[in-house]
Amino acid sequence: MTTRRTVLRLAGGIAAGAAGGGMVVASGGCRRGTDGSTRDVVPANEALVVELAAGELAVLDAVTGQTVVNRSAAVVSGDGSRLVRSELTGGGTRITNHRISDGSALSSGLLTDQLTARATSPDGELVALATLGEPGTSPYRPGGRERTTIVVAGSAGQQHRVELPGNLEPEAFDVTGQALFVLDYLPPTAPDRYRVRVVDLVAGELQPLVTRVKSAVPPGAEEEMRGEGRQAVYDSVTRQLFTLYTHQPDHEHTRDLIAGAREDAPHVHAFVHTLNLTERWAFCVDLPAPFGEGPAAAHAIALDPNGGAVYVVDATSGTIATIDPSGLTVKGTVRFTPPAGPVTSAAATTGSTGVLLVGAGRDLVTVPLTGAEPTRRTMPTAVRGIAASPDRRRCFVGQDDGVLRVDLGTGVTTGPVAVPGLQTLRQVVARS
Repeated sequence: MTTRRTVLRLAGGIAAGAAGGGMVVASGGCRRGTDGSTRDVVPANEALVVELAAGELAVLDAVTGQTVVNRSAAVVSGDGSRLVRSELTGGGTRITNHRISDGSALSSGLLTDQLTARATSPDGELVALATLGEPGTSPYRPGGRERTTIVVAGSAGQQHRVELPGNLEPEAFDVTGQALFVLDYLPPTAPDRYRVRVVDLVAGELQPLVTRVKSAVPPGAEEEMRGEGRQAVYDSVTRQLFTLYTHQPDHEHTRDLIAGAREDAPHVHAFVHTLNLTERWAFCVDLPAPFGEGPAAAHAIALDPNGGAVYVVDATSGTIATIDPSGLTVKGTVRFTPPAGPVTSAAATTGSTGVLLVGAGRDLVTVPLTGAEPTRRTMPTAVRGIAASPDRRRCFVGQDDGVLRVDLGTGVTTGPVAVPGLQTLRQVVARS
């Protein structure tokens, strides 16, 4: 199951050399591209945020693979600028807030209790930590517990501490930093589903969300989800968190539990749960068939960095849905030829020229959202995440135990940068 990820822009797509699927590999320096031109393909000074085994995060130099920030349980801020690490020490927890661009520690402090970082404010100034789970558990596969400790810390140390009944996992801060959205797992001691609620940090109380028309959700009308294939992206323009849920047959949304089932309601297999971090309401956007019918791992979600659209990919069927983040409706779908055989992984990122780059199995597919013909290339192993360089000249592609760099102008592929145990490439940032 995949946690929140930062989606970066990707300009253009894989141009020369993409349609043929061949790879031109260089080790660095000036190399001849597939169009016969020469170009310096040595990457700029950049850093990679990678997810390793056991869900730990690390920051690595994009050229040498050397460590910039050590691997640890950690979370990345919504704006992609901070990485907050939590490390157990004695009977407490040390929190260190790093600037990703240079790895510097902006603040560090020691908290009582054994906790783990779960969520940050969009700018990374605040971090929410929760009771440490049993080995092998995660925020989306928690063990059972009847009570939860949540601590919110900033550069000055602990700001809030609440002890609440139930099995809770921090999800996101509201824009004021005074409220925290949480996943409330049911039943607490043997969870198999959850609902989204909000903690008033000043009052220390657990409260329900409101509807899109800002009325309180009545008891019994809070939708409960099982979260298979859960992925999320944060839109800083609309200040909304979009979370993709797959394999949700017969799911009933809050609006239907309040108003009654709709005659035109689809048989829901997938939807995008929208959480407004300003007004504290939630709304679900149903996805059309065949979304949710294939494996959860073959789905991905990506965000237009300018706030213009949210994209959901079903790599098994080769379908992309475009969602209006303001109207919260599906505006349309486009198709591409899916890989042959089962798709065990999928990833997606957006471009500034109407192009979506999709990783589907070993295929890296450039899909023009205008309907033009997609192009593709075959990577050495299954794609483990994709991200664009800040100048949009390179695409970084996660692979087994490494990361490749693809020059978007020439199609030249360099690397790999060795990353033993790589699970997912999360993002790339300019180093300072």
